[in-house]
Amino acid sequence: MLRIGSTSFGRGNHVGKLLDYAGFYLGVAAWLALPRNRFDRVVALTTPPYLSVLARGMSKLRGADHAHWVMDLYPDVMVAHGMLAHGGGAHRLLAALGRWGMGGKRRAALLTLGPDMASRVEALAGSTRQGTGTQAGVDWVPLWATTDSATAEQSSTPAGGEDGTAVTQAARELRNRRGWALDEVVVMYSGNMGLGHRFDEILEAARGLLSPAQAGGDRRPRYRFVFHGRGKRRGEIEAFIRANPGLPVELHDYAPAQELAAHLRSADVHLASLESSWTGTMLPSKTQGVFAAGRPLLVVGAAESSMARWVAESGGGWVVAPGDVAAMLAALNEAADPEQRAKRGAAARDHARLHFSRGENARRCAAILAS
Repeated sequence: MLRIGSTSFGRGNHVGKLLDYAGFYLGVAAWLALPRNRFDRVVALTTPPYLSVLARGMSKLRGADHAHWVMDLYPDVMVAHGMLAHGGGAHRLLAALGRWGMGGKRRAALLTLGPDMASRVEALAGSTRQGTGTQAGVDWVPLWATTDSATAEQSSTPAGGEDGTAVTQAARELRNRRGWALDEVVVMYSGNMGLGHRFDEILEAARGLLSPAQAGGDRRPRYRFVFHGRGKRRGEIEAFIRANPGLPVELHDYAPAQELAAHLRSADVHLASLESSWTGTMLPSKTQGVFAAGRPLLVVGAAESSMARWVAESGGGWVVAPGDVAAMLAALNEAADPEQRAKRGAAARDHARLHFSRGENARRCAAILAS
């Protein structure tokens, strides 16, 4: 494997990031231009942005074709981020650049991560119909869970066998170390807390579920909300905790990689969220890990997002529309029932076995990109 180096000014500022990108682009272009390096196809991913333009241009120079594996869609993600105004001059220019990079008669394949992203890519670069002539179609294949043993072809079955005995025991021990009682319903958000995510409904539901139960001393289910991760919206959770002292709400850093499988299983219900404006521009990969762990997933986001579709199709959780706090509360109240959690968690695991298999999906990706 060859790794192209670049500068390392870091990601602390835009200038440093642009210099790092420029260094990488130059390194890739130089390698592709060397006459001794022979290839039939250039396959470009989407980091750094607009690598597709380099792939198309250099493949033409060398008499090859080009293919693209889209994981973040530019410039759509920049519009969602608030960096560009939709329809403005910069947006139109960058959209045309992206369309050119992923277009042309020599495009051999265009692959992305889910149906919502495929629709956005179609709008930018081409048809989702399988192409047969001068314009290949847009295919999508989900990614897979990374919480299992790398030596076993069982992307949806945790290490330790069919019932996940070893991981289940590790999850119990982890839960005990964290001081989470067995009769608590642990609701977990684990992952990036970036601008594309939303927490209003989650925090309002936490306030509504936790405050009366703590004060009333009744027999209602006890909930604990835990957040693991970092990102630009982490401050919202920090502010909530400061404003609501005494509530069982916790905030931690990312879980260590070696504990990830047990970490995901230590919760009773998992949370995921995506701002509607970001639908199809990126696809959080936490769905695969949560489904593989056999835990139900509560998604706050647009119904047409891939996460919401997979939850609805599988029955592996609940989908709540952005802004619908009442639906969020209803879903969490239903999640207090152990039978409901077990039923939806099993449905999630079954869906992972069928659709998020590491071996099968990797083979599909390879077949599409090499077709």
